[in-house]
Amino acid sequence: MNEVLVALSFAYAFLTALLLLALAYGRLPMWCKLGLVLVSVGFYWVSYQGWSESQGWPSNKPFPKRFLLHSAVIEEPDSDLGSKGRIFVWASDLDGNVPADTPRAYVIGYDQRLHTKIAEAQRKLKTGNLQIGEVGGELFDPQATRDPNRIADKKIDLEFTDLPEPQLPEK
Repeated sequence: MNEVLVALSFAYAFLTALLLLALAYGRLPMWCKLGLVLVSVGFYWVSYQGWSESQGWPSNKPFPKRFLLHSAVIEEPDSDLGSKGRIFVWASDLDGNVPADTPRAYVIGYDQRLHTKIAEAQRKLKTGNLQIGEVGGELFDPQATRDPNRIADKKIDLEFTDLPEPQLPEK
């Protein structure tokens, strides 16, 4: 746990103590006290959602249609641990053929075919050939137990190609 999260925990505990003091000793109407509790709980939820997006956790947002592959980590399924396996991909969206400012982490369900394709793309990355990925199609995984809108519960077909050499202007 980093220092920022520890500091935020102490700040939230302090604010909670102040709220409890206001509720216990304040001469506020009951509806106002209830409103304070609901607003504070809402702020805790909003800040938690914001931190999950900013701490580098993999996104549940849809995979970009075209992206520049930076890296990937593959967790194979393990029946002993009950893990279905996951593939973590770090990619930059190529919207308008311009890479996004910062790469984004995505998590997708494990698939053997996809494992092979991503492993081959990573081998090419290590030799200096930048890889452009494209989403070929999406199919809902019928064995998934969660929301069908989550990217981690879909089986995605990805295709990788080498980044073309830049064309220099004529002299």
